Order: sequence, then structure tokens, then C-alpha cells
Amino acid sequence: MNNLINRKSIIEFIQMIAGNAICAFSMACFALPYNMVVSGVSGIARMLKELTGADIAVSVAVINVIFFAAGALILGKKFAASTAIGTFAYPFFLGLFQNIDMLQHLVDDPLLAAICAGILDGFGLGLVIRIGGSTGGIDIPSIILNRKLGWKTGTVMSAIDIMIFLIQIPVTSTNGIILGILYALIYSVVMNRIILMAQGGVQVLIWSSKIPEINEELLKIGFGTTLFRARGGYMRDDKEVICCAASNRTFHQVKRAALAIDDKAFITYTEMNEVNGNGFTMMLADEEYVPVLAQRHDGHQLSSQGKTD
Repeated sequence: MNNLINRKSIIEFIQMIAGNAICAFSMACFALPYNMVVSGVSGIARMLKELTGADIAVSVAVINVIFFAAGALILGKKFAASTAIGTFAYPFFLGLFQNIDMLQHLVDDPLLAAICAGILDGFGLGLVIRIGGSTGGIDIPSIILNRKLGWKTGTVMSAIDIMIFLIQIPVTSTNGIILGILYALIYSVVMNRIILMAQGGVQVLIWSSKIPEINEELLKIGFGTTLFRARGGYMRDDKEVICCAASNRTFHQVKRAALAIDDKAFITYTEMNEVNGNGFTMMLADEEYVPVLAQRHDGHQLSSQGKTD
């Protein structure tokens, strides 16, 4: 079992490194040489270069380290460990590829460069997110705001990306803006394809002999669950089944949490073209996890009374 875990950890480490390297390659060799607007920390670094002449890779490294330190301080060592590879690997590869002259302007057509950048970046991000990893950067302030203020991570990340796009407009040509938007659209589609092989959310059904433990773990890490009564077709014994909806970015967290408790759990995934409700299309306030069931009911009743008074 230990050998299997170690092998899995090594594979995931290699996948994280490869994903970050591919993302850095797309940025250094296709997006930045053609002066496209770009999102994330790279967009901030691009703006700093325009204003101060600072090296982009160095700026990315400095910003990533600041965000990493803030995340470790506010969210703890476990979170820091999950973002450490992306925090340091991405700027390393970005600087490496930028300093190889033969990799600059690999294609003559800027439109082709935008397409290549989008495909490669989406593929790299998909590899990283697929194993529950992070590329660091704006992921960290988004998660901090989610934990401390209850703001939705995806919404915050989108808002930050839009702001980063907007601040680059004054120093970017019209071609660069259009190419940057095309690049962003392509990498979003490719990333979702890599993560899920289809766009949309996922409905997860879990059968296990440890349903109570899995249910509590999913609630603890922020997923909503529904318990269904079911009867086994062969033994005719009554069982409980967990139903959980997750986004493209987060459904692997559900799988990993369930299998960590019961590696023999029977799990099915159904791709959904559209998901409506809290956490997806409605941004309602999330209830904090309360470990004692009786206290959950009491809190819910008090909350309801407070709304009607």
C-alpha cells in the first residue's frame, strides 16, 4: 500500500511540474512575444514591465512568493504545501523559456500564436487542476477571500482576471487585446476538456459502507450533499447513497475525499451540461460546517427565525 501511495505521489508531482512547464512555455513562447493581454500574475508582471522595465519572470516570482507567504500565514501549512510547486515552478520555467532565443516567435502569424498559446495553456492547467493542484498566483487571494469573507472562489478569480485584462488595455494594441481574448477563450475550453473531457458540472453518486464518514468529510471541505435511501438489488439490504454536485474544477476533490476514507467505494460520475443553484448560478451565503448534527438543526432554526423577524 505504501509503495502504491508513493508511486501515486511521484506521478502527481511529475504531472504538476509538467503542467506548470507547459503553461510557462505557452506564455513565454506564444503569448508574451506577440504582446497579447494575459491573465493572472503574468498579466500583472507584463504591466510592470511596461511601466518599470522589470523582468516578467522575476516579477511573477516575487508576486507568487508574496501570495504564497500570505496563504501560508492565513490558511496554514497544509494549504501552502498544496500550492508550493506551482508557486515556484511556473516562474522558473517562464524565465528559462524566455532566455532561449530560438523559442521566441516560433510562428509568423499572431493568430496562430494565440491558438497555440490557448491550447497549450489549457492543457497545462488541466493537468494541474485534474490532480487537485494549483498554479499559485491569483488562486491564493481568491481562496483567502473565500475562507475569510465567504466570497465564491470562481467569481473572485474571474473578477481579478477581468481587472488584470483591463489595466493592460492602455499599453496594448487592438490586435494584442483581441488575440489575448481569443487566447483566454481557447484555454478555458481546452482546460475544461482536459479536466472533464466535457464542459459543465458533475453529479457524483457514492455507495460505501462508510457513508457517514464520507458525508461528514464532504460537508467539512465545503460540498453540499443529499442522502438517498437505496436497496441493493441482490441482497435487498437498505443502504444510503450520497449525491453531490461539483464544478469542473472541484469534482476531483469529492473523489479523492471519498477514496481516502474508503478505497473500495463505488463512485459514479454523470456529466451535466448545466448546473443551477447555490455555488453555481446563485451565490447564496454558505453555512459553516457544524460537526454536531443537533446543533445544525438549532442553528438552522435560529437562522430562519432571524430572517422572519
